[in-house]
Amino acid sequence: MAQSSQRRCPQCDAEIPFEAINIQEGMAACNACENLFRISELNWSHLSREDVLAKTPWGCSLVPWGQSLILNASTRSIPAAIGLTFFCLFWNGIVSVFASIAIAGLWANLVGPLPNWLPIAGGIQQGKPVMNGAPMPLGTTLGLCLFLIPFVTIGTGLLIGAMLTVFGRVRVVIDQMDSYVSTGIGFLTWKRRFDPMTIQSVRYFNTRGDGESGPKSSIQLVGDPTIDFASMVPTHRRQWLAAHLQEIFGTDRSLKNSAGRRGSKDRDYSSIGWLDARNHRS
Repeated sequence: MAQSSQRRCPQCDAEIPFEAINIQEGMAACNACENLFRISELNWSHLSREDVLAKTPWGCSLVPWGQSLILNASTRSIPAAIGLTFFCLFWNGIVSVFASIAIAGLWANLVGPLPNWLPIAGGIQQGKPVMNGAPMPLGTTLGLCLFLIPFVTIGTGLLIGAMLTVFGRVRVVIDQMDSYVSTGIGFLTWKRRFDPMTIQSVRYFNTRGDGESGPKSSIQLVGDPTIDFASMVPTHRRQWLAAHLQEIFGTDRSLKNSAGRRGSKDRDYSSIGWLDARNHRS
């Protein structure tokens, strides 16, 4: 039987009772640390942060590297891969029929006639693909190419998404000189840089609006700039990644470092001791 999610403080991880939430104002009060938060900033989980950090999920890792810390979380998800791959093949299969006609039309009008045996939908007449019962002129071909641009773009996005659900990874690098969040496959990644000294908070970001419970759609690093990421990371890995980041960028990281050294080796943030010098949320 599935366990229901509980509202938790994004700072101290204490449970927040329903009576401490003002739905009309969209705010919640934490009695433990005496802070106010927007409802969208709350963590929603039946597991405490300690429970989440106690076990590293498959596909996740935390690696100290010199004066930096690297957190990895795989975006692999078999159900998502099956669904996206099926839809990707369906969509691109239909688009490819029209794309082949457009390519054939460009070749026939700009290079030379096509052989009649070429398997093009609608057939070949006078060395050109047939459109509306007649050989397709250059103007019609160019119009078809323009018409197909958004459909090909969507198909490309579906292909990239399907590949991410099998081979993708989200990486957060916290370094004094170059900190960034990257999403992608191997060396094909999209990087977004941030200044770790300006991070004010780490929260689950709910694109569905304040006050709606359930899994959040992404993690948000609130700073300069604010970065949303990890929307494709499965929930249990996203919780693990967010819990580490909330510990790292919390208000009293020196105590958390010592607690981490007494506990799991995966909670040793000593490689980024320089981060303790920052003076945020004072």
